[in-house]
Amino acid sequence: MKELPDWVTKQKGKGTEVRKKNDNYYLYKIRSVWDPEKKRARKITERYLGKITPEGLMKPKHEKILETLSEISVKEFGAAHWVTMLSLDIIKHLKRYYPEEWKEIIVFSIIRFFHSSPLKNVSHYYISSHLSDLFPEAKVSPKSLSELLGSIGVRRELMVKFMKNWVEGSEFAVIDLTHIFSLSENVISATLGHNSNNEYVPQINLVLIFSLDKKQPSFFRLVPGSIRDVSVIPLSLKEAGIKRAMVIGDKGFYSDKNVKFLEGNRLKYVLPLRRDSSLIDYRPIQSGNRRNFDGYFLFEQRVIWCYERKRNGRRIIVFLDEKLRAEEERDFVKWVDNGKRSIEEYYNLQFRSGTIAVITNSSFNPQRVFELLKSRVGIESLFDTFKNTLHADRTYMRDDAHLEGWMFVNFISLLLYYRIYEILLNKDLLKSFSPKDVILHLSRIYKVRIGEKWMLSEIPKKSRVLMKKLGIELHIT
Repeated sequence: MKELPDWVTKQKGKGTEVRKKNDNYYLYKIRSVWDPEKKRARKITERYLGKITPEGLMKPKHEKILETLSEISVKEFGAAHWVTMLSLDIIKHLKRYYPEEWKEIIVFSIIRFFHSSPLKNVSHYYISSHLSDLFPEAKVSPKSLSELLGSIGVRRELMVKFMKNWVEGSEFAVIDLTHIFSLSENVISATLGHNSNNEYVPQINLVLIFSLDKKQPSFFRLVPGSIRDVSVIPLSLKEAGIKRAMVIGDKGFYSDKNVKFLEGNRLKYVLPLRRDSSLIDYRPIQSGNRRNFDGYFLFEQRVIWCYERKRNGRRIIVFLDEKLRAEEERDFVKWVDNGKRSIEEYYNLQFRSGTIAVITNSSFNPQRVFELLKSRVGIESLFDTFKNTLHADRTYMRDDAHLEGWMFVNFISLLLYYRIYEILLNKDLLKSFSPKDVILHLSRIYKVRIGEKWMLSEIPKKSRVLMKKLGIELHIT
C-alpha cells in the first residue's frame, strides 16, 4: 500500500490495521496468534472499527445506535409534572417551615398519593419519575425517610403553623377516624382501647378536620386509643383556631351524653344511628306507600327517599337507598340459603334494609345532610388506603414522633387528592373519573432523553382525551 495520508495515519494505533477499498480507508482491530502448523504468526481480524475520513473516524452504524441507546432515559412525566404545578403553594409553605427537609417531604407525599407506597419503595418510584429532576438529590432511602419522620414529628408546633394555612372557610367538618393500629412498643399513645369494630388492640385515634367550603383536609390531631371521649374535639378545634364546625361521627359515636356535650359546646353534628335505635320510626317504610315520605333527591344518579321526625327537640332523618336495599336483601338471602341466617330474621328486619338514619341539630336540608354523611365515608375509604401501608411501615414507626411525622406526610397526600377532586367536581367529571384515575392516565405520559435532549413520548388516546377535558398542557422546558 502506498504511503497513507496524514489524516489516515492519525487514526492508526497499536493493534489496528488500515485497509483501502477504492478511494476509501477503513480501520480494523487485529491481533496475532501463533499457527503451530505453519510455524508462524497468523493475523486475525477481530472487528471493524469504522471508516476513516479527513474529519476523523466514523464509527460503524450499529455502534452509533448502541451509543444512542445507552444515552436514552425514560421517566414518568405527566402526573409528576402536573401535580407539582398544583402543589406550588404547598411547596412554598413547606420551604418556609421546613427549609432543610421540604424537598423530601413533598417527594414522599406525592409518591404516597400516587402509589400508597411504604418507605422501602419510595426511592424506586423517585428514580423512575420526573420528581428526581424537579427535586434532585432528595434523600429518600428507607433510613433517611425514617429519620425524616422522627425529625418532623417532634416539632408539632411547626405542623400546626403549616396546617393553619389551610384553616379557611366558614364551616368545617370534624371527622373522628379510629383504629390507626400500631404494633410498635415505643408508640406510647397507642394504648389499648375498643374501636368501632369492638376490637381491643393497641391503637391511635385520628381527629381530622375537613373544610366544607374548600373541600379539603385542614387539620389533624392524633390522640391515644384509649380516649373515646368527645372532649378531644373542642381541644382539636382550639388548637386549629376554628370556631365553627360540624361533627360527623360514625355509628359508634352517638350517645345521649355525647350529644349533650356537643350541644353544650355549641357544636353542630350529624351522627348516624344504629338501625335498632329506639329513636327511629320505621312506620313510613312499613306502610309501603311513598306518600308517607317527605320527599326524595338524586345522589350519584340514584333516588334517595327521606322523611324526618322530631325526638326530644332533635331532628331524626331517615334515608332509604333502594340500591343499597337490593344489595343487602341479596346478601341476606344468600346467608339464608347457606344456613347462616333464618328467613324469619329477614321478615323481622326487612324494613330496615337500605336505610340510613341520623340525628342532627343542623339546619341543613336532608340532601345536604346525606352528602355530608357520604363525605365521611369517602374520606374513610381514602384514608384506609394509606392506613394499609402503616402495617408495612411499622418497623420504622419507632415512637410517637415517627407516627406523627408519618401522619403529616399523609395529610399532605390528602391535600393533593382533594385538590384534584375539586377540579373534577368543578368540571363535572367525577361521574367518569376519580383523582386516582387521573393520576393513572397522566402517569402513562413519559419523557424520553436521547443524548442530551429530553422530549415527550407518544401520549395514549385516553390520556389525551382526559387532558383536553381538564385543560392540561404538558411541555418539557
